[in-house]
Amino acid sequence: MFIFSANAEDNKEYIVTGSDITETKTFELENKSKFSSFTVNGSWTDNFGNYGFNKCMGIINKNLKNVELYFMCEREDKNGFKIWSINKRKSGIQNSGVGSFEIVDATIPKKELFIGKKCTYAVKYLKETNFYKSKCKISEELSKVFEKMALVK
Repeated sequence: MFIFSANAEDNKEYIVTGSDITETKTFELENKSKFSSFTVNGSWTDNFGNYGFNKCMGIINKNLKNVELYFMCEREDKNGFKIWSINKRKSGIQNSGVGSFEIVDATIPKKELFIGKKCTYAVKYLKETNFYKSKCKISEELSKVFEKMALVK
């Protein structure tokens, strides 16, 4: 997985690993295309020792050649801090793939260091359960924020 950053100071990584249960509702069109909405609920841990719950909602557009997903996620840690992201993925199959997301809002300390970050993720599905890993390049200053957040509570 390649991660590009325009900021040379972003020399640390923020890695989140998690698993979610997915609930999907689908329209199947006559031409075999499918349009679905979905929600997910799950849990996560990060490489700083923090953990929490997440939930997402979005859409899936599937035709004969590819699958496109567009969704928003809300992640809440053990202290009640929240991070919101817009996620996108386009691939030939639905049950695994690599996508990207952007942090669009947060309640964490020094949130201005995180909002606007573009990150990558990889996901695999087993029935209605997904397993994912995401990576973001972050600054030393932001890594210290995540370290402190993991210690609280």
